[in-house]
Amino acid sequence: MQQDHPDLTELVKASQQQALRFVLTQLFVTSILSILALLIFNNVVGYSSLAGGLIATLANAWFAVKVFRVKSKATEESVLATFYIGEIYKFIFTGAMFVIAFVLIKPLSAVALLAAYFLIHITPAVQNAFGR
Repeated sequence: MQQDHPDLTELVKASQQQALRFVLTQLFVTSILSILALLIFNNVVGYSSLAGGLIATLANAWFAVKVFRVKSKATEESVLATFYIGEIYKFIFTGAMFVIAFVLIKPLSAVALLAAYFLIHITPAVQNAFGR
């Protein structure tokens, strides 16, 4: 059952801005992490870290775009369905990017790729914990 919420437009706009901040933070942290990996270790660890960070960032950015394309007049059920479908496609997208990375990037540091993926994936939680 749909109810009219005068603040809904403002809430959606604030959520869009927060999602954009998360994605930009993930890009920034990916860049810094990759540069540090390059300087501390070697080229393979550097570009493997970059690939892992980009997998996390691109999947989250795609999910945000998918979710925020929902019309403001949509029912609660269709919004929820969009979230579920978006999450399923995000998993598929992420899996495909991992397969592509492992098949096409040679040589590859799997440890660096996976570590960067997980570090970048938790940056929104860290960002929320320490403020905006």
